[in-house]
Amino acid sequence: MIDSHCHIGFEEGDLKGLLSRAEAVGVHRMLSVACEPKDYPVLVSLLKQYPQIDGAIGLHPEYAVSWDKIYPALNQIFQQNNRVVAVGECGLDYHYAPDTKKEQCHAFEAQIELAHTLQKPVIIHTRDAEEDTLSILESADRTGLLKYGAVLHCFTGSKRLADLALRMGLYLSASGVITFKSADELRAVFQDVPLDRLLIETDSPYLAPVPYRGKENEPAFVVKTAEKLAEIKSLPVLEIERITTQNYYQLFQISEVSDAN
Repeated sequence: MIDSHCHIGFEEGDLKGLLSRAEAVGVHRMLSVACEPKDYPVLVSLLKQYPQIDGAIGLHPEYAVSWDKIYPALNQIFQQNNRVVAVGECGLDYHYAPDTKKEQCHAFEAQIELAHTLQKPVIIHTRDAEEDTLSILESADRTGLLKYGAVLHCFTGSKRLADLALRMGLYLSASGVITFKSADELRAVFQDVPLDRLLIETDSPYLAPVPYRGKENEPAFVVKTAEKLAEIKSLPVLEIERITTQNYYQLFQISEVSDAN
């Protein structure tokens, strides 16, 4: 099983213990995502030490105003590190910073273009910004900039957003949110997502699933998301694990031969 999106190794803590707990429940690989400049060199170091960690680097919309300054260093990291497998997370978030919409759109569009140039997929964050997200994605799709794929990570959007994203060939990633009592509408959305477009993630250390609500999330907890998704799709958990693992390798262009195990 694979945790397709987490933020591990950037803060002080028992990383080896975290990885050991993940391995003990069958989570043998994870994608750690660095989305602010101070975390970029930390991730590069992690990739050298831990073969079970893959990496993604991008600029979160929270930091979008600094995109033009950050771009040269970001591009250089990609040129020098073939284990950084995706651009992101990037996208739009109007919940906390609605006053930077222009800068967010600019940084999002630029990172989609960068991903195309690098022949990498894009990891997309969207919150309270569905219309602009769709507009940018539809334009990118028309011009071929999504050729190498994309995923709407920690998907909590509308059925309309899901349907249009799927029409463009994007993946949707389920997080622990699908286990929340209040998430009936979201579970209904995932019921209709084709199996070949599904991923699972923790987004740890955030959004711990039931029964771990209130605790710091970690990759081992992705098991609970897999169990809930299996229930939603009326499939055995092992089948969900197999399908989402296969989808992970497909999207991020990783050979299973390179698996940590």
